[in-house]
Amino acid sequence: MGLRRQALTLIELILIMVLSGIVFVASPILLSHGVKTLVYLPKALAVNHAATEVLHQLVEGGFSTLSGQPTVRGLRLAVRRSATEPALWLAEAGRIGFHTADGQRVLIWLDDETVVDPEVDVIKRSLPAASSCSPSAGTPELIPYHAQGSVRILPTIRLFRYYNQSGVEVNNPSSCPPPTAIRRVDITFTAQTGGGDFDQGQARQDLTTSVAIRVP
Repeated sequence: MGLRRQALTLIELILIMVLSGIVFVASPILLSHGVKTLVYLPKALAVNHAATEVLHQLVEGGFSTLSGQPTVRGLRLAVRRSATEPALWLAEAGRIGFHTADGQRVLIWLDDETVVDPEVDVIKRSLPAASSCSPSAGTPELIPYHAQGSVRILPTIRLFRYYNQSGVEVNNPSSCPPPTAIRRVDITFTAQTGGGDFDQGQARQDLTTSVAIRVP
């Protein structure tokens, strides 16, 4: 029995050359994308973790590092305590103050002028004792607790926006005290590392939520 000789046809040879060319051209792109992804993934996890914690602490509240306060209530638990004491005692684009049913007087604000690192923006929270509309902040705690120095918390436009029961944005919410017509607060912020650009190996996540203000 004679041996059968197999050879590539012209079409097969052309296909091999085309595929080889595609692989040759795509390899640097795929390698670069893979490297960026490896750098990006841990930062994306840090951003997601920080953003989730900020959102939970602002809305629901939770564990606190403030002295004598194991927990601090979130905005969802804000409530008017009397006809003359509305749920919100401060309503600004970058700050919000509210009363809770169990007597906490909470102040939350965006600190975009961090003394330790001017490039790091964080949310701060405190329980001020003053009764005025613009109290001293008191002893603050940072939110999020982790990823300090790497994850920045930035307002997309305004950190807080205020609406009445018809869904119309409330004008001049920073009056003292804030309008009692406020029934909803929108929270919008961005969590990111660096400039948030994937091509630079950075991560970014935009979050928006709404919280109803209880009026018993």
